[in-house]
Amino acid sequence: MSPASLGRLASLVAALLLLLPRAARAQDAGTAEPPGDAAVADDVAPPDDASDPDDPAGATAAEDEAAARALGPDGDGDDAGAPEGDALPDVPALASEIAAMSSRACLRAMVRAHIDFERPRHFPPGVGTPVIVRGPIRGVTFHDSRATAVRELMDCRLAVALARYATFLRTLHIREVRHLSMWRVPGRGEALRDGLYPRHPGGMAIDAAVFVRDDGSSLNVLRDYRGRRGRPPCGPRARVAPDAAARTLRSLHCEPARRGWFHVALGPNFNFEHRNHLHLELTRGVSWNFIR
Repeated sequence: MSPASLGRLASLVAALLLLLPRAARAQDAGTAEPPGDAAVADDVAPPDDASDPDDPAGATAAEDEAAARALGPDGDGDDAGAPEGDALPDVPALASEIAAMSSRACLRAMVRAHIDFERPRHFPPGVGTPVIVRGPIRGVTFHDSRATAVRELMDCRLAVALARYATFLRTLHIREVRHLSMWRVPGRGEALRDGLYPRHPGGMAIDAAVFVRDDGSSLNVLRDYRGRRGRPPCGPRARVAPDAAARTLRSLHCEPARRGWFHVALGPNFNFEHRNHLHLELTRGVSWNFIR
């Protein structure tokens, strides 16, 4: 055999000797070693069945918040925005006062606010003081998004709270609010309480979806809110996207809560069902608020 052939043979034998230990380990483990780049490095330890106490997937809420603080704003969503505003009151005193009004005092307030309304002869049960609003409330028209005529059934107390809200809306040059729901037929699980329904079946809530300005431009909750589900919508810990539409919509959500006009103010940050509207609600007999 020539010297060149002997050299090639020696190289082949050396390569085989290098591979034998790895092949033996793979055979002992009962698995075939993957070829090429998929081969596992010799110094990689096998997986351990014991759980890792430092596994980030098991971080507590406090640890997750600490991690977020350490990283700072990520430039995505409302973390990159400015604080929404001042802290909210613990007790919405005015909302509780409005909700507790007698029918006569409530109707008197509507007259004083120059709201065009009528008292229906026939109306669904569960509405405390039903009224049909036939025109603007303090310069703002509230109507169903699927209708053009204004003929809205609600409890008188909601009309009074909307009069407060409308005064604020006019400072932002908003003249029209298109809603997805005001009064509606009670659903499964919605029961009478002392002869009255809460929320929409009691005419005590509105789902505002679109706000129209004097110049005809609109603010659409679904399109323009730009929140993040699960985050606080209002107060110094809340963050708002920097564009003007998002900031205005956040004010439309948070100011009625901050000023105590409604007990409940829910928006896209709350859950998927509220992605396209602001739910503003009066609640009888309570002194709490629920802002999400």
